Amino acid sequence: YEALVRIRGAQGLIMPENIFPVVELRALESEFDLAVLERVRRDMEAGRIPEGAGVALNVSGPGIVSDRVNDKLMQFAPWLATYKLVLEVTETSLITQIAQASANLNRLRRQGFTIALDDFGSGYSSLRYLASMPVDLVKFDISMVRMLESGNARQQLMIEEIARMVIAAGYDLVAEGIESQTLLDKVVRLGFSHGQGYLFGKP
Repeated sequence: YEALVRIRGAQGLIMPENIFPVVELRALESEFDLAVLERVRRDMEAGRIPEGAGVALNVSGPGIVSDRVNDKLMQFAPWLATYKLVLEVTETSLITQIAQASANLNRLRRQGFTIALDDFGSGYSSLRYLASMPVDLVKFDISMVRMLESGNARQQLMIEEIARMVIAAGYDLVAEGIESQTLLDKVVRLGFSHGQGYLFGKP
């Protein structure tokens, strides 16, 4: 399970593309992270998530260097015996304190969290952060995964070679946006270890 954010508005659901620009404009990333983490904690406490399941928690780049967010994440430590908790670091381009982020992630890893770099390939800094921070999983951005089906020969070759390089460096790879068996077969052949998308289940 991945904790995804939607806001119930008068006209229906407000989606992330309309939420995050406001959060970033007002520099509320850490407060936003805290609110989401608290909701997930309550859901786990109430037994809404089956024991033994994996639970992915998204934390922003600014949040990963925030003492308050890290203290909140440490409150999840008792659940690590019951759930596989994956911490997905998003918005890495907003991380300005790489050393502090790495120290915090290493502390969380020692507690038992699996660390994932989210939306790999969606920004210009992904390789830098992958090389600099302690990461277990790399989540290929949906735009890159879709290029394996719809891109031209050069684009497909580049994505395939990047995937092979990341695998060779020892990371597990997650393909986002799997919506067809054909695409699933392709990423499996390339060596991706995990996939997510509508083919497996809808939010």
